[in-house]
Amino acid sequence: MKRCAAALALALAATLAAAAPIYRCGHTYSQTPCPGGRVVDTTDPRTAAQRAEARRVMAKERKLATQMERDRREREGSAPRAEASGFDSRAAAPEPAASAPAKGKKNKSGKGRAAPTERNFTAVAPAKPKSTRK
Repeated sequence: MKRCAAALALALAATLAAAAPIYRCGHTYSQTPCPGGRVVDTTDPRTAAQRAEARRVMAKERKLATQMERDRREREGSAPRAEASGFDSRAAAPEPAASAPAKGKKNKSGKGRAAPTERNFTAVAPAKPKSTRK
């Protein structure tokens, strides 16, 4: 009995709240009147048939969304899991020191430098300039 009375009270409160006028006060809205404010029409202009059609469309779209989510989860479940590669918490083994690249060599086409023989780039500090004093 108490639950029924509580539900009835909530329904009544919701009905009264929906009937309360809304005032536009400049760029804000309020339930209390304000100087220069005007009442905003909050009634639903749709017919009962339009509201029923909107409910049908909403139910159809909800059902479609549920089906699409189910299909997506099935596809993701059957797909192979991606695993991270190249991340290792152990220290990398030191690489052997690379020699300085040969200077002035041309590639087969005769343009520019020869393609590097190593895959990884290794930075080399330039040699100190020779003293020009005599």
